[in-house]
Amino acid sequence: MKSNTYIQILMAVSFAVLITACGSSIAIQNVDFSQPLEVVGQPDNSGLVSDIRTGVSFSVLPLLEKEGITSNEFSGTDVRMIRNHQGYYFVTAAGFKNVYVMQSRENELRSEKVIPVASQRLQNPSFNQRNPYIQLLDGDTSMNLTVDGIQS
Repeated sequence: MKSNTYIQILMAVSFAVLITACGSSIAIQNVDFSQPLEVVGQPDNSGLVSDIRTGVSFSVLPLLEKEGITSNEFSGTDVRMIRNHQGYYFVTAAGFKNVYVMQSRENELRSEKVIPVASQRLQNPSFNQRNPYIQLLDGDTSMNLTVDGIQS
């Protein structure tokens, strides 16, 4: 009987420790996710863009489809990406008319906003980090972008 009581007490204490450990979570506020430099990568034959420095790897094919560009037309073109302070990725390339604001999820980048930035296709776009904005440059054109779109 004594060992049975000991086992019950041990189980109760173990259960209490388990419940306490599972119930606690930590939230760190005011995290700045920005990357000061843009990532520039060329897709491989299957449309995969990879950056060794950040470890980001994704297929550009869904963006090409949205832009109405074939992978043959896009061959040899750089994809440009930068991350803002909130953790959103901004993605574009020469030949695009839009900047895609993407949010990282488990095993995916999901489009949060498509920002139309050019009536004609972009020629030589590049990004700069200008907190709280992402600056898009293309020739003489410069605009400040946020998740909500173009800011004046």
